[in-house]
Amino acid sequence: MTNKDKTLDLLDLHLDQDFRVSPMAPNRSSEKDIHDLEKKFGIRFPEEYRIHLLGEGDGVINQRGIYVEVLENIWPRPNGLQVGPFWTFLYGLHTYTASKESEEWMRLEFVAKEFIENTGIQAIPIMKIICDPDVYCVDENSKIGIYRHEENLIEPIDMTFWDVFKMELKELRDRKDQKVNEAKQ
Repeated sequence: MTNKDKTLDLLDLHLDQDFRVSPMAPNRSSEKDIHDLEKKFGIRFPEEYRIHLLGEGDGVINQRGIYVEVLENIWPRPNGLQVGPFWTFLYGLHTYTASKESEEWMRLEFVAKEFIENTGIQAIPIMKIICDPDVYCVDENSKIGIYRHEENLIEPIDMTFWDVFKMELKELRDRKDQKVNEAKQ
């Protein structure tokens, strides 16, 4: 395991000019912010996710949690009555932030409290695919899993945070390419 933040490298590898990437907080998360969350909820984040939250360097995105979406002119947003294959609604993803300066829906503290209250499962959401009711979480054993809303359970996955992030960025790029190809036909 490496202590290097791979966020920007993975974004550069999988995204192109058709994407917008935005920070989820005005300032970086601090070690104290992360430690306070872990203590409050009795869950220790995997080292890769902690590195993602803390980031490195002075870049705009580095690192506050991120919001990644395909530009709306490339992938128009679905309206409330639109129907179609499930994948056609999954136009972006985001991680959460430990920064207390963010809006509630972006903050780990808020989503953790809400998740635990609504599901009865001791886990913290860490990454969400936009419009997907399932969410990636960290459980009491510091393991990443995916919350399956229909069964109300965490399905274990044998992947690091970087593996999950890389996979989901690639899948988002593939969906965007498919959407573009379909629009050309």
